[in-house]
Formats: sequence, structure tokens, C-alpha cells
Amino acid sequence: MQLASVWERLRRGKVSATRAKTPRHPFDQRYGVETGGLIQGSELKSGHANDAFNTAYYAMAPSRFKQVMDYWIADETHPPLQDYSFVDLGCGKGRAIMMASEFSFREVVGVELNPALARIAKTNITAWAKARRPACPIRIVHQDAIGFDFPRGACLLYLFNPFAAPVVQRVVERIEAGFAGRPGLLDLMYFNPDAEELLDAHPGFELLWTGTMALSEEDQAADPVASPDDICSVYRWIGLANPKSCNPWLLSV
Repeated sequence: MQLASVWERLRRGKVSATRAKTPRHPFDQRYGVETGGLIQGSELKSGHANDAFNTAYYAMAPSRFKQVMDYWIADETHPPLQDYSFVDLGCGKGRAIMMASEFSFREVVGVELNPALARIAKTNITAWAKARRPACPIRIVHQDAIGFDFPRGACLLYLFNPFAAPVVQRVVERIEAGFAGRPGLLDLMYFNPDAEELLDAHPGFELLWTGTMALSEEDQAADPVASPDDICSVYRWIGLANPKSCNPWLLSV
């Protein structure tokens, strides 16, 4: 049986501190940014009605992000990387969008509802650009995820379980509308997928890959919260007119 996700462990009181004290991550030290800390969803207030569905803020371990990106890039059934916009819904302080900008996407977009986190993300990408030249443009959009208009062309959508199922459902509805005539041009990378049942049951999404990812020694030392059983699932929007197929890329690691 899988261990509970970070967010479920928060709800059960397994992480007692509202803001878990974590050592400064080497990623932050290396690039002069600030992406650390664990902030419960109840503290992430913006005045928006969807504040009630915030899970928590916690940054993705770089080693895990790289592993899943390597799997996704190795798949030859999607268009070239350069055709994709990388979109992080609930980007927080922006660690994932900084890491994504090392790849040759058309652009990288971080969408964040909380104004304080959005400001930190903007400061971080300025420092990141000085410390390490991004391979593509980066921008931060301060707004609710369900109001975001997806870029034209192919998109890789990234979710590090930023919000609960009611908002995930609204995001799915936005995808249905925005990609109605674009089957195969949206992949969804979903870490700690607490609302995965919405995607598994949806006829328009096909599961490409699901599995666990080992933490590097560096990440293990700086990440006292992550579980070895945390998973990531990758889905593809195939459209409502296309039956699901048995994809040879579907595997567990």
C-alpha cells in the first residue's frame, strides 16, 4: 500500500508544523533563489473563493523532476519539445518553472493565485536568469488556474498537486474546451495525483506512464517530507472522439 502523499500526511497531522522547517536546498544555494519551505493550504490566502481548495506549498525535488522529464522527452509519440509550452498551474515560488526553462520549450509559464508566492516566483526567475541562462522565455501569470487561457499549440501541463479535486475538475473542463479540436497536443504531468480518479475515468485522457521516482542523495538530505512512495502520473489528451489505446509507454518504475 502506498504511503500517504505529502498533502494527505498534512491533513492527518503527520507533519505537525504549519511551516515545516527544512534545510535550505542546494538548488537555492546554487542559484541564489528561495523556493524552500512547507506552507499549509490554510495559510495561502488570496481572497479568492478557490482558496478553500489549496493543498499546500512545497517545491519539487530536482532529481524527481529530471527523471520524469527524461521519460517524457524519450517518448517519440508527441511533437518535438520546441513545439510545446510548459505550463505550471499553481507554480508557487517557481522551482519547477526554473527547471523546465533548462529545456528548449517554446515558453515556460507559471500560473499562481497567491500574490505573495507569485511575487517570490518573479524575484526568483530574475535571479535564475542571472545565475543560469534559460533556454526559453519564462513568465509568471498571477491568476486563478481555472481562468487561465492555454497558449496556442502543444502544451505540457504540470501539476504538483496544487489544489483539490473541485479545481482539478474545472481545469479538466477548461482542457475540454480549449483542446476540443487538438487531440494529442496536451500532456499532463501530475505529481502526487490526489485527484487522479477524475482523469482515469475521463474518456478524453489516456494514461501514458505512472510510477515512483528515487530521490538523489542531495534531495534526500534536504527533503525531510517526501516519501519514497510518492508517485507521478503522465496523461495525454486524446480527445473525446478517440478511443483509449494500449500505449506501450505505460509502465511503472
